[in-house]
Amino acid sequence: MYPSDLNTPSLQKLSSVSSKTHDSLRIMSDAPGTPMSEQSKNMTPPCTPPPYHFGKAPMVELGHRAIPSFSNPAGDNAQGICETTVTPTAGESPSWEMISPRPYTGTYRSSGYEKLGHGAWSTVYRAIETPETPPSTMPTPPSSPAGLPGKSALGRVLAIKAPARNDAHDIIYHEARVLTYLHFSRRASDYLVPFHGYDATSKSLVMDAVPLNLEMHAKCGLKNARANFSTRTMFDPVCGPQEWQSLATQLIAGLDFLHSNKCIHGDIKPSNILLCPDEDGLSKTYTPLYCDFSSSRIITDDSNVSNPEPAPQITALTPDYASPELLTSLRSTIAVATTAADVYALAVTLVVAAIGESPYAGAGMEVLKLSMAREGKVLEFARQADQGTRVMKGKMVERCLKGALEKNVGERSTVKEWKDNVRTIFEG
Repeated sequence: MYPSDLNTPSLQKLSSVSSKTHDSLRIMSDAPGTPMSEQSKNMTPPCTPPPYHFGKAPMVELGHRAIPSFSNPAGDNAQGICETTVTPTAGESPSWEMISPRPYTGTYRSSGYEKLGHGAWSTVYRAIETPETPPSTMPTPPSSPAGLPGKSALGRVLAIKAPARNDAHDIIYHEARVLTYLHFSRRASDYLVPFHGYDATSKSLVMDAVPLNLEMHAKCGLKNARANFSTRTMFDPVCGPQEWQSLATQLIAGLDFLHSNKCIHGDIKPSNILLCPDEDGLSKTYTPLYCDFSSSRIITDDSNVSNPEPAPQITALTPDYASPELLTSLRSTIAVATTAADVYALAVTLVVAAIGESPYAGAGMEVLKLSMAREGKVLEFARQADQGTRVMKGKMVERCLKGALEKNVGERSTVKEWKDNVRTIFEG
């Protein structure tokens, strides 16, 4: 997710930062002004973790935003989740080179520091926006639509992504720039986690806290599928066919949005996709939102979108979702995330949404898992799982994902081709 030791690529030690984050393969470098310790090379990257499992974090200073009390007058289900206070503004998006992070001008309460999760470079805390938040008057990019009708911004639950160490400041700042750049588009609110701005005092990102991620949701679906086996549903995704179709359609459209804006996400996986609940009558549906853009790159050269120059940040690969060409390139050359790698990572993510776990879950050892991932046979390995019938040949999931999971980059679908193919399958 961050700057990498591009001169000496090697497989680093896999470790887990929490039970809710995937093991990740980190590749680091000592970028100017960013000293790296040997210990840091074995740590996994941060992601936006699930807010359902809170714990008390050690007290840390979050600048002048910290208030020595923590209270949530609206409760855990506070109003305002997945909404922001900034109204979109008209006008063309400035060039990437001209982008500075949109400043956060509000205030929030974060004492008590309920920790939503942490990684090698950042810790995410739960906070509550306070009534003192002034209306935004900055002629800066929009973040999301204005508050939902009839809902107050008071008591909005926030996620504060703060650097966990001094040499992580540039990483958080880069992510703030990426989010600012993307939110110049009004469509950003359909696909990205709501971003309120960059708190320069604490060098933190201020975002909405979203109550669920795709990794948790898939595991819940797997548990239910195992407990309630039925031959009628054994070929359907664990989350249900209609919901899987909705997730696939929206996530592919979201990836198309990113690539159309010349953004390569670089670390797509279930834990980096948040699910915002949308109550519709008696049924509950979800809007999937991309988060954790610390590995992302903005490519400004149209002729080089698929093969960008490495950015001066740390990068990380999560082996379960990394494309075979990225994993193979680690042996002899520089690993650079591409649009094709994003397509592959999202396709593996949708496999997990269908079977409830990683297609390599049965590997046992990390070395074996890495070897399996390099083979580029995701669906074949997924069919060996106890829920493998859900990705059988000729069924909906396999037909939708086959082109996006091609091992050969030249044969792999682009996101636009993939979107058209999936639309045709679903309409048929």
